[in-house]
Amino acid sequence: MPDQDAECFDLHSHSLASDGALAPAELVKRAANYGVTCLSLTDHDTLDGLPEAHQAAQEQGIRLINGIELSIRHDNREYHILGLDLDVNSPQLCERVAEQQQARIKRAQEIGRRLDKAAGLANSYERACELANSPAPGRPLFAKYLEQAGRVRNMRHAFNRFLKQGQSAFVATPWCNLEEAIEAIHAGGGQAVVAHPHGYGLTRKKLRQLLTAFKERGGDGLEVAMPGLTRQQQELLDECWRHFDLKVSAGSDFHSPEQKWLALGRLPPLPSDATPVWQSFSH
Repeated sequence: MPDQDAECFDLHSHSLASDGALAPAELVKRAANYGVTCLSLTDHDTLDGLPEAHQAAQEQGIRLINGIELSIRHDNREYHILGLDLDVNSPQLCERVAEQQQARIKRAQEIGRRLDKAAGLANSYERACELANSPAPGRPLFAKYLEQAGRVRNMRHAFNRFLKQGQSAFVATPWCNLEEAIEAIHAGGGQAVVAHPHGYGLTRKKLRQLLTAFKERGGDGLEVAMPGLTRQQQELLDECWRHFDLKVSAGSDFHSPEQKWLALGRLPPLPSDATPVWQSFSH
């Protein structure tokens, strides 16, 4: 594998196939323009954007890594596990993805039903599906519909008033568990990585408990190079990957050009004594 100095890796990004703002081909072109040489498309619970992204990567002359971001429930909370360097034809992985999509559809239908009642709207699910061009729209698409319908000022207002936990249209989803996610990723020959570990609002103790369970179930890596980490957050992640002997990964979690703080490829360097997850890539 090329070393980090010669390559620019961004192994966490999203397209219109889930909740990103750009089509897969547009995302790949933008990544190339930002100097990324190895990109992973990791849409939420779907592999649908990968064929288009691969064609664009070939045209742009960059390497595309098959990826996904699986939603899980663990200790009654939602977390996200990246699957990187996947064989997308793995039957077990495809079965898990299909089950996750069904869970997303059921959640979206229930969110729509609740919004029709709480916001005085009609056919919220159908309208969000149209915006997403998908039967499984995520909460950002419902927020966009609420904004278009004039029920909220902006997307943040939509989440605070209707869509976040504790509000009238929040719906918990019966995601797979941690072990099932890691098993599906490994069945596809991939590497299982805890996504944005600083983003769950966990204390040091709670994060270490999550990583203990992750490591015990065969998890491979921890995302440690991300935009906007504080010094305290970075120190905690450094402590964690060392203690649990995890590989490390780098990703912007790019969703939209409007999120200026999440630019593709603009990532801090990995610790020099860490093992990058991409050294284990085989596909």
